[in-house]
Amino acid sequence: MGSLSTILRHPDELYLLLKLKLAITKAHKQIPLEPHLAFCYSMLHKVSKSFSLVIQQLGTELRNAVCVFYLILRALDTVEDDTSIPVEIKVPILMAFHRHIYDGDWHFSYITKRMGAGMAEFICKEVETIDDYDEYCHYAAGLVGLGLSKIFIASELEILTPDWKQISNSTGLFLQKTNIIKDYLDDINEIPKPRMFWPREIWGKHVDKLEDFKNEEKSTEAVQCLNEMVTNALIHVEDCLKYLASLRDPTIFQFCAIPQIVAIGTLSLCYNNVQVFRSVVSLRRGLIAKVFDRTKTMDDVYGAFYDFSCMLQTKVDKNDPNASKTLNRLEAVQKLCRDTGVLHNKKSYVNDKGQPNNVFSKLSNPCKRVIIQDVQSKSEILNDEVCVFYLILRALDTVEDDTSIPMEIKVPILIAFHRHIYDGEWHFSCGTKEYKVLMDQFHHVSAAFLELEKGYQEAIEDITKRMGAGMAKFICKEVETIDDYDEYCHYAAGLVGLGLSKIFIASELEILTPDWKQISNSTGLFLQKTNIIKDYLEDINEIPKSRMFWPREIWGKYVDKLEDLKNEEKSTQAVQCLNEMVTNALTHVEDCLKSLASLRDPAIFQSCAIPQIVAIGTLTLCYNNVQVFRGVVRLRRGLIAKIIDRTKTMDDVYGAFYDFSCMLQTKVDKKDPNAMKTLNRLETIKKVCKENGILHKR
Repeated sequence: MGSLSTILRHPDELYLLLKLKLAITKAHKQIPLEPHLAFCYSMLHKVSKSFSLVIQQLGTELRNAVCVFYLILRALDTVEDDTSIPVEIKVPILMAFHRHIYDGDWHFSYITKRMGAGMAEFICKEVETIDDYDEYCHYAAGLVGLGLSKIFIASELEILTPDWKQISNSTGLFLQKTNIIKDYLDDINEIPKPRMFWPREIWGKHVDKLEDFKNEEKSTEAVQCLNEMVTNALIHVEDCLKYLASLRDPTIFQFCAIPQIVAIGTLSLCYNNVQVFRSVVSLRRGLIAKVFDRTKTMDDVYGAFYDFSCMLQTKVDKNDPNASKTLNRLEAVQKLCRDTGVLHNKKSYVNDKGQPNNVFSKLSNPCKRVIIQDVQSKSEILNDEVCVFYLILRALDTVEDDTSIPMEIKVPILIAFHRHIYDGEWHFSCGTKEYKVLMDQFHHVSAAFLELEKGYQEAIEDITKRMGAGMAKFICKEVETIDDYDEYCHYAAGLVGLGLSKIFIASELEILTPDWKQISNSTGLFLQKTNIIKDYLEDINEIPKSRMFWPREIWGKYVDKLEDLKNEEKSTQAVQCLNEMVTNALTHVEDCLKSLASLRDPAIFQSCAIPQIVAIGTLTLCYNNVQVFRGVVRLRRGLIAKIIDRTKTMDDVYGAFYDFSCMLQTKVDKKDPNAMKTLNRLETIKKVCKENGILHKR
């Protein structure tokens, strides 16, 4: 349904994801009884869950026709895709495929014959020119658009328009080009040989071989080529919109519109995004769920295309060789949407509170998608401040986490990091995936930081300076005592709590309490200790060397080396050590509850409360659980959904902490060395919850 972290970042999409999940379940239950069709629908669910869901928009007879049509073309495509089939076997199969499935009533034969012949042609030739590229995409997908239009017309639900062939073809080309762009890495890594569909006329301007784009040293050239590919795909948007506007039947309209919106969204995500050459790039499921839920009329389509074209526009670097061409195409799309669609009443697909602000738009999309949206649930007034603060600390954390950086390089960077944030040109390449992008483009974060009010800058600088110094200290020393452990967690997360409190106070949305420093620090320590506990296996297996944060004062009672806790023969000692770690983390709960109870702004309260509840739930799951040393331990998604849905007031928080404390209490083995201490802590937590929360109504 979507990763836990993504659901937490987009709680508003949870309901839509659940609706989508129910729709998928319903689609599975609607498989016809007739054996041949039953097989077809069963296969459809397996080969394309998204298409099997979209097809449900259609009436039964038309749905059956489209299902069979799709599977025939998927079978044809499977033959073409299989690079292990020798050319002398593959080409005749493709050429003759239409004879194997001939059925005059459905008119598949002509389309399949042309498609097979076209695919056979491109088995024997490279995609050299843009004309070749368009021709290949015509055979691979344009003919699908034409075939579907023929089926719709044969059903008498739709009528011919004078340019139906051109615009039907364009809908296929737009989808196919989007897939070719986003699937670069899959295609180039195909075994036994690469599948290469990007036209040499485009990529040949940048590299000698198409596979060179995978190399990090070619990142600039790769992104420039990618941007030209996206710009080329945008040529087809006007025809796609024209085609969708010509459809009369609501079910056919929805069936055709949803993939087109997903395509423009995917192009927006891919544009200027080096991750296309590193890993899978796809729209998050919650956004796809929004598309499914909201796509009812042509105005919805215009709204979606307008949103995504605006999003793409913010990513255009004016130094890009094709920037002017890209911007012109986007302006044409936006103008068409404005002139034809009713945009003023629409909900944005990108951001329901309006267009992304400058801080978000300055960063590359992977950073926005994976990092920035963590903070968008904070009060809207504080989006910029919290975003910049969060990204600066994530960058600092990325330097600390990268175990490949030599100590003599890492320590000075950590200590001086608070000065680098004032330098609009500073960056340091380290980390992996999205965090590498963050570090490579850190100048954007610095620029955004320099736009903040002085009070916010000073608060962020102070926390960054203290955190960097603390991290540097623990690069050079082990976590020996529990005091060391608390000190490390203070630097790694307690200061985050303090920094956020400073920002909240500076915004005048919150006020100081006498003990705000202590309780803010405790909220950070509670979250950090929870992460350190649940991430034992990941940290101990870190390459090139382990990251060890569990204090020797605790683990030294049970084993000689921290990594020994992984060994099955040490399971008893491992669990006892784990239980003591959890018990230690519980010391911060009272302060956490006190901190949450002091918050006044509902948005700030919710964004702070949900992670704390997830933390107590995670500790409950980890306690007495040997799986912490074997694999990933995390709360189930349904429970996370409950937390997001139910956390509105402080009574909800007290109720959740009470529930999880009771659950943890049932897991305490009285023979555990720390059983009494654990039970006493849990009783204290329950007492606080009972005395302050209205538990009997929850």
